[in-house]
Amino acid sequence: MTKIHQWEEIKEHFTDGLLLGNGASMAIHRGFGYAGLFEAAQDHDFITPEVAGVFNAFGVNDFELVLRRLWQAKVVNETLGIAAGRVEEAYEQVRTALIETVREVHISHEDAAVHLKPIYTFMQGFKTVVSLNYDLIVYWAAMYSRDAIGNWFKDCFTSGTFADNWERMGDAYGAAGATLFFYPHGNLALARTMDDEEGKLTARGQDLLTRVLEVWESGQAVPLFVCEGTSDHKVKSIKSSSYLQRVNREVLPKIGSSLVIYGWGIAEQEQHIVNSLRKSSCKKVAVSVYGDNEVYMRHAEQTLHDIGVAEVVFFDSASPGCWNNPVP
Repeated sequence: MTKIHQWEEIKEHFTDGLLLGNGASMAIHRGFGYAGLFEAAQDHDFITPEVAGVFNAFGVNDFELVLRRLWQAKVVNETLGIAAGRVEEAYEQVRTALIETVREVHISHEDAAVHLKPIYTFMQGFKTVVSLNYDLIVYWAAMYSRDAIGNWFKDCFTSGTFADNWERMGDAYGAAGATLFFYPHGNLALARTMDDEEGKLTARGQDLLTRVLEVWESGQAVPLFVCEGTSDHKVKSIKSSSYLQRVNREVLPKIGSSLVIYGWGIAEQEQHIVNSLRKSSCKKVAVSVYGDNEVYMRHAEQTLHDIGVAEVVFFDSASPGCWNNPVP
């Protein structure tokens, strides 16, 4: 029987990197349990026959990809003075389905608030946090922490643009320490503008989720995140974005010598993340376990050993002090 530790027993040996998978989001809200937003949209009847026809025409279930391509076509039509037609109609239909789906499945800031202090306290123990999730939980926790610990958490965006010298932001300023956080698959808070510029959405005096949906509804930008498809499909989407390429190419290989994996199934469709970690100097990994899942533990251990990790240990995902589980 594989030993499963409590987080407090091992935490002092793991302070470099933290990688968050969908299990981390599900610990906050069961609505994040869908395999992807397209599945959630189907379950909540937001995929009308018209919208399904658009996705079928592209041969994918990826909201971000379909919206981006329709938006680009719409901009071309507007530039050339071509009258609005099927492209614009399809864009509106897909955008509406995405907005309604996110409204339905995403937790409200009010309901998430009780989790934010334990989360930022946990994340504070790492130099780098990498989230594979599209939701706003990490952003909310980082924002919530400011009154207590200052500008500790940094997403490496300056004036809305990802910094060329992002590594220098690991230096402490405005706080006693620093944790950098990134999104290899993008996030709701990230967007592309009409000029194909990428940036971060911010909210002043309002909830960030409300701001994100307002920007989408207004047509000012399209979302920048990947949450569907095979590993090859995700890699193609990543290659379409400067930010996503840089996080996968520059950040993951520099994750450090120790890594904590929380809520990530290390599934086949995320082999590209494993490949990026293979390039790192990581030699020891702590993996969270929900229950007593020997099959998953064997899979995780073998996958990590195959990419050069010498030491793999496991810890209880519900143990005090990790993620949203407060220390009594």
